Amino acid sequence: MFAYRAAPRLLGALFAAFALFSPALAQEDPRAEQERLASYIQHNPTDYDATYRYVLLSTELRDYEAGIGALERMLMFNPNLSRARKELGFLYARLGAYELSAQHLRNALAEGGLDAVQVAQVEAQLPDIEKRTQANRLYLRMHVGLRAQSNANFFPTNNLFQVGGVGVASAASRKGDINSFQLVQAAHDLDFQNGRGDQLETRVTGYATEQFRLPQYSVALFAGSIGPRIHIAPDLYPGLSIKPYLTGAVALLGGSNYLNAGGAGMSFGAELSPNLWFEPGAEWRAIWVNPAPGYLGSLGFSPYSTVSTLATGDVVTGYLSSSYRLTNDLRLEGRVAYTRAWAGNPQQSSDQVDVQAMLRLEVDPPFPIIPRRWTFAPYGRFTHLAFDAANPVINPFVARRDTVWIGGVMVDLPITPYLGFAGNVEYARNDSNLPNFKTDNVSVSFGPTAKF
Repeated sequence: MFAYRAAPRLLGALFAAFALFSPALAQEDPRAEQERLASYIQHNPTDYDATYRYVLLSTELRDYEAGIGALERMLMFNPNLSRARKELGFLYARLGAYELSAQHLRNALAEGGLDAVQVAQVEAQLPDIEKRTQANRLYLRMHVGLRAQSNANFFPTNNLFQVGGVGVASAASRKGDINSFQLVQAAHDLDFQNGRGDQLETRVTGYATEQFRLPQYSVALFAGSIGPRIHIAPDLYPGLSIKPYLTGAVALLGGSNYLNAGGAGMSFGAELSPNLWFEPGAEWRAIWVNPAPGYLGSLGFSPYSTVSTLATGDVVTGYLSSSYRLTNDLRLEGRVAYTRAWAGNPQQSSDQVDVQAMLRLEVDPPFPIIPRRWTFAPYGRFTHLAFDAANPVINPFVARRDTVWIGGVMVDLPITPYLGFAGNVEYARNDSNLPNFKTDNVSVSFGPTAKF
């Protein structure tokens, strides 16, 4: 029970980080300043600097309609203000009016009144905005690089094991390693064009690593899902949708097939406001696990099959994901899930509670010519895993209980509209009640990215 009570510490720590990363909250009465500027520009419509300050403040307050009104009033007095047209296009995009947004941005480029930095900003955003106006949309992200780990073989702390309840000290030890990795993520949306916003969503992920010293721990994962997102009552509740979907995955370990999974799920999307989004859902998967690829013991099966965390069986997960934009620069994301796994052996059947949270902080890059903002995202994860029964191979009297803590920071540093760099620093610790599974690991990864 202590592990369950400890979960809120994770959210508390991230809210503390929010306090550190959001100086914008310290503004003194921004609404009063917005009202003062609104009154001023109404009587001085040609004071463009004051109007741009008003638009910037309205954007920070997420009062996009007010900013749009001020910019359209500027263009009534001077239709050739390219910067005003650019800002107007970006604000329409925030409201989801992508056709109108793309039209204003194209006109801003055609008028030729933007400087090099402004042109770069438009050219970086316009392809994504134009893509959202199409019925057939494909998004692709690739990330390659190197990853270093302090405990690549997941060896127990202090080299201690239990076998049949008897403690054994291993002569071997943990090993650090470096691996190359490749990540490809593809998303395809097919708009049904029925006037409701319904669409078919397909998501595919491929991930592979190649360990330099420990090739037996090289992995490859291919996963995907497909299903229609149907808006339930677009006229009354435009942000409410339902998505039934099929899902599947294949994983390889050391070059041999390790896991196959397939199933189905259903989620409900609820956009309560432009800043707050929830998605509760449930998913079932049937999984098959090869407990030790490429290895069979003298009896024709692997002894590892009785101590593996994963086992062939059925898995049901219920979850709640959410996202809340605290400011224009800061967003809090979270996920809570409960998973029940049924395996052939009760010592491999388990209950799992998982809590995740992340703060995404967007900052301006150090050079204005870089068109996209940079992202720094501290995150944390808490997992408690409880098995139904003791495993006699390890300890016949103690059922396994794992408490996993993970913390780290991800960075995304775009340099051009399509290319950039990304990295991650992470510490993971498993406080298991059995020494066989008590581990910790520090990992650092970095490499180039491409986005299309």
